[in-house]
Amino acid sequence: MLNRLRVSHYALIDEVEIEFGPGLNIITGETGAGKSILMGALGLVLGVRANADVIRTGESRCTVEATFEFSEGHPSLGFLADMGIEVDDGELILRREVNAESRSRCFANGSGIPVRSLQALGRLLVDLHGQHDHQSLLDVDRHLEFLDGYAGHGDLVSTVQKSHGNLAGLHSRLSDLEAEVARLGERRELLSFQAEEIASAALHPGEEEALVRERALLENAERLIDTASQIEQLLYQGEDSIADRVGLAEGLLADAARVDTSLETRVKELEAIGYEVEELSRFFTSYGQSIEHDPERLGVVVDRIETIQRLKAKYGDSIEEVLAYAEEAERELKRANASDGDRRSIQAEIEAATRQFAQACETLTASRQDAAGRMTDAIESSLVDLGMPDVTFEVVFVRDTRPEGASGEGCEAGAWGAERCEFYLSTNPGESVRPLVRIASGGEISRIMLALKSVLAQTDTVQVLIFDEIDIGISGRIAEVVGRRLKTLSASCQTVSITHLPQIAKMADRHFSVQKETDGGRTETFVRSLAEEDRISELAKLLGGEEISNLTVEHAREMLSKN
Repeated sequence: MLNRLRVSHYALIDEVEIEFGPGLNIITGETGAGKSILMGALGLVLGVRANADVIRTGESRCTVEATFEFSEGHPSLGFLADMGIEVDDGELILRREVNAESRSRCFANGSGIPVRSLQALGRLLVDLHGQHDHQSLLDVDRHLEFLDGYAGHGDLVSTVQKSHGNLAGLHSRLSDLEAEVARLGERRELLSFQAEEIASAALHPGEEEALVRERALLENAERLIDTASQIEQLLYQGEDSIADRVGLAEGLLADAARVDTSLETRVKELEAIGYEVEELSRFFTSYGQSIEHDPERLGVVVDRIETIQRLKAKYGDSIEEVLAYAEEAERELKRANASDGDRRSIQAEIEAATRQFAQACETLTASRQDAAGRMTDAIESSLVDLGMPDVTFEVVFVRDTRPEGASGEGCEAGAWGAERCEFYLSTNPGESVRPLVRIASGGEISRIMLALKSVLAQTDTVQVLIFDEIDIGISGRIAEVVGRRLKTLSASCQTVSITHLPQIAKMADRHFSVQKETDGGRTETFVRSLAEEDRISELAKLLGGEEISNLTVEHAREMLSKN
């Protein structure tokens, strides 16, 4: 709901603040008083192109501010959340400033936003009829949405969307699989060679380290055997060996221990050393015998190490990584070999999903065509009531066709179904219907929009409707019908209407009068909210002009009392 409109230094307006209410808000005033100026100011804050000409003479800038209150779940809340705009307690304040260079700044709850975002918000918040600005019904892309809303197609549309989503998902899976098959097909021969090369090597974790140790032993066998032999001679077998010297020391110490018994423990220690030297001697004897000088085995070991290093250079930094590479190659080969079966399976699913999607589209299409006839009758009936008996309304369906083999043509269908639609009108007998976006402007389009909105009110997310010049070319009974239609519409959508007719003005839940005054050569437009007695006077002016008789006043009073 539009709660408040504040306008500063715009055209003839110095400062104006209007507190709108729910239901039907009526604006009246003499011709030239500035009613259209208010609509221009509202358009500005909804994103209409800015121009410095609208700035009041003598001022450097103009400002328009509109405050909106949101119902829970309004689509603008999601849009604002995506923009990072916080909405506290469901209130949004839009502000537009225009300076003398025609530059403008736009704000939403104090945060600067681009003008394109303001325009998008404006389309979500307000339908402004009387100009081709902010009219959701002139957005061809939304006509199918209005038809489905009118017909209550929520479940059918949901079924089509789910079927389309399922089919799209299957096509995506097939596309990914075919891309994978193409990729693997190019690599299949390479993968087979790599997997076979690694498998034939029969690698084992830790193998390389053992081979490196073995290679070192084989390459130094003679030196190791010689070293073992020398140590054996030094320890035990040679003349004046360590074992001999330890034995001699042990004998000397044993003699001394007979004199000094405290040396007996040392004798035992020397005896133990003699045993250890003997044990070491036996070890090196055995070690020397175990070393084998085998050039043939050395060649085998060297070749094996070179094989491992070659595989590591190609497939990883370790045997473990080489083996892991082989496992992945095997898995890719299995996927490549299994892909044909997977593809056939997905293609079968696609065929079934296509049939399901086509059936859902066909059911929705049939219901849309039936609903289009009912909606056409309802809108034409509404237009007749509004004094336009010669108007023809049509819902024109459009399908984008594409070749589909020798059997004929199919249609491009999507999440919306198998067709789009557009509203067409003819406003005069003998004229062919034309797209709604090309119909006449002014009061005619306002009445057409009133008829459409009356029929489609429950399907439109825009909940603030502005009607300008809706009473052009009507009077009497038709004016009464228009007024009551506006009143009925305002029960579901906050409605603002500018009018010159008392039959419409009397329906107001809140009535405003636009007046223009000149003081000291300076003209200013201002707006008054009318109380009951003021409304009687305003209606009397609409009925009788400047010359207001007692009879006119009584007539005005009677009109209000019967409303």
